Amino acid sequence: MEEALRPQIGLLRERAELRADADLVSACIAGDGDAFRELLSRYRKSALALAYQMLGNADDAEDISQDAFVKVFQALPCFRREAAFSTWLYRIVTNLCLARIRRNRAPVALDSVGELRSGEDPSRRVTEALLTRQVLSQMAPELRAILLLRDQLGLSYREISSTIMVPVGTVRSRLSKARAVFRGLWHEATVLEEAARA
Repeated sequence: MEEALRPQIGLLRERAELRADADLVSACIAGDGDAFRELLSRYRKSALALAYQMLGNADDAEDISQDAFVKVFQALPCFRREAAFSTWLYRIVTNLCLARIRRNRAPVALDSVGELRSGEDPSRRVTEALLTRQVLSQMAPELRAILLLRDQLGLSYREISSTIMVPVGTVRSRLSKARAVFRGLWHEATVLEEAARA
């Protein structure tokens, strides 16, 4: 019985969070600075993480996340609330990152080295993080973005559809392609890395 209720409980929590976001947005529009600071506090880390993974540079990611929140603050009265606030924010961050990538044409992306599990070899974890960075940097920015939105931020297909403004079917096909490209590049990178060690 408890197992059957888990998805419903998760949906109720998500709806409660959306309502809280909607309340904060309304308060912001009414001029409540504390409400905007709460939105900033709630979403700053995830916006920064998305920008960092898209760009692979902490300074650029910080600039992009700050620019995104400035744009959000300026455009908040025009926010139509057809999507969740977080989806709207991630769309702004993604678009700013894609514009920066097009402008700079620099290699990009990254997954930072997380906490080590007990008994795990630290050098292997670092190697995997570097390979992930290398593989992501070789992917087309649009494929990288969709992969990060789904697999890193955990957005639903519908949320990704709203974020990058394409139909859900297109999200599914692009995500499938992004994962296939990632797997192919990962295989190539690991084969080369093993050959280098031999």
